[in-house]
Amino acid sequence: MESDPKDGSAATAPTVAADSSAATLATRAAPTGEPGTLPPSWPSSSGADPGAPGLARYRLGAVLGRGGMGEVVSARDEQIGRSVAIKRMRAAAPSADTTARFIREAKIQGRLDHPAVVPVHELWRDDQGQPFFVMKQLTGVTLADVLASNDPELTKKYSRQRLLRAFCEVCLAVEFAHTHAIVHRDLKPANIVLGDFGEVYVIDWGIARVAGDEAMRASFGDVVPLDDTGTVAGSILGTPGYMSPEQIRGDADLDGRSDVYALGCILFEILTAAALHPRGHAALASTLEGVDAKPSTRAPDREIAPELDAICLAATMLDRADRYATARDLGDAVQQFLDGDRDLELRKDLARAALETARAALARGTGTAERTTALRAAARALALDPKAREPAELVGMLMLEPPAEVPPEVEREIETLEEAAMKSQARLSAFAIAGYFVFFPLLYWAGWREAWYLIAGPVLVTVLFGFALLLTRHSTAAIGWTTFGLNLLVILLLSRVMTPFLVAPGLALISAMIYAMHPIYRRVWIVALGSLAAVFAPLVAELTGLTSRTTRTIGPDIVFHTPTNHLDETVTMVGLVLFVTAIVVMAVLIARSLASNRTTIQRRLFLQAWQLRQLVPRSQTAAD
Repeated sequence: MESDPKDGSAATAPTVAADSSAATLATRAAPTGEPGTLPPSWPSSSGADPGAPGLARYRLGAVLGRGGMGEVVSARDEQIGRSVAIKRMRAAAPSADTTARFIREAKIQGRLDHPAVVPVHELWRDDQGQPFFVMKQLTGVTLADVLASNDPELTKKYSRQRLLRAFCEVCLAVEFAHTHAIVHRDLKPANIVLGDFGEVYVIDWGIARVAGDEAMRASFGDVVPLDDTGTVAGSILGTPGYMSPEQIRGDADLDGRSDVYALGCILFEILTAAALHPRGHAALASTLEGVDAKPSTRAPDREIAPELDAICLAATMLDRADRYATARDLGDAVQQFLDGDRDLELRKDLARAALETARAALARGTGTAERTTALRAAARALALDPKAREPAELVGMLMLEPPAEVPPEVEREIETLEEAAMKSQARLSAFAIAGYFVFFPLLYWAGWREAWYLIAGPVLVTVLFGFALLLTRHSTAAIGWTTFGLNLLVILLLSRVMTPFLVAPGLALISAMIYAMHPIYRRVWIVALGSLAAVFAPLVAELTGLTSRTTRTIGPDIVFHTPTNHLDETVTMVGLVLFVTAIVVMAVLIARSLASNRTTIQRRLFLQAWQLRQLVPRSQTAAD
């Protein structure tokens, strides 16, 4: 945190300590002078002379972070009037080796004069003779924080493209170090800081190694080398999961390609939001054995371009001779992708491989799984090489020709469409059933006076209508077949009252058409037999003597006799005309509904087929 020079209170801007082992966001800064905020071996800043050497010119603030060797404290440089970060050793009586390492880090970081390396302003000793160095105080977040965050605002701020641009800057900073004989050896997301104003920093050069020829090492001749050749677990310098295989093995001729491997791991994590290797000790074996470093394999839903796949693979090869020769080459490859450049040959090779995968899948069979694999592979080949004719024709063939078996996904979609159709047809059925309510007043008006059917009929129709309305909301088989059975009872009643050949056949025909259209009634033979039984069951009862006869032949005449004493001729004729009219109207409505649905479906299918034909190029013969 930055300290306010006026009143000593802490400012609110988040700061990052430039030390990976202590690289954390300061969530709360203690005011200057608060107990516990000043390191015990440092003099108080009270009454400090701005021109005095050492720590006297700095007003100390909160501890920003602590690591294994040192800690970083926020301070204000009273001589210049700026906020700085001071790193000091934690141990009260450090060993000579620890002190040498501390000074070594400051010298390496201070001599790497690059915008992405935190500048060192001063290297000095405090009143106790312990070394400290002063550097720029950073504000921002680490790449590790961004990748691990679930905050949508942070994710939106640091888009993948922005992170890739920052990655390119990191590559250049690492390349700058390599040209000055410095290998970082601990590159990881936690050691990359993204500043609040677009800055990018590579921090923690504590275990950096001086490498290269004598001419390159000349400027670091006074830097103490580290005894880091051990390969026993626990003595390896670096972070498992980002160290290169040769770094784990402790190869003596380590060079910049080790950092290239770490950068490849970081790029993989940017693209997939997952680490290339497992965390902890297991990462050592994983690194030495090698893993699939294609980001698209680990995160297939992230739409990772093949160029980025190839870059990650090339950066993380087990043999360093197969990796990018320099960090600049790696950064340039990512930058070319960001600039919109495409590796056309790579894409053509990948397209040919995808096309072979599609052909192999079809050669195994034409089942759903094989067609799905073939279609996806052919589509990928077409996307990689849009001008290629073979994948285009294969995609067209697979999309336009239906498969031999219906995929489960299509079955579910059909069920959804059927449910919508059932509700629509249930409404038509309810409308038709509502017409029954007109019959019984007409029967009474025409002369039917028997109480049993004048009561039973309307009650039965009311129950039937209620189930028909229920079917419009819940198209289940139980409700559907109950509705069908109730309708047969109404037809049976009217067949008995008005003879089997006068009204019942028309009603049975219309209702059978409506029910047969409904997807619930898949066994249409039951619909047909049930409708016939409702019409002719009263006739069978008459012919067997169970009930009185309603139909006779007398000479050349067919006589229909109804179970009533007198019929009003006018009302009866009007009722029969209305009945025939209703039958014709319902038949026309049903036919029109069927034709309209068929036309809509055909139009949709033809439009889809036309769009697919425009999507993929056709051969000259087909186009003609």
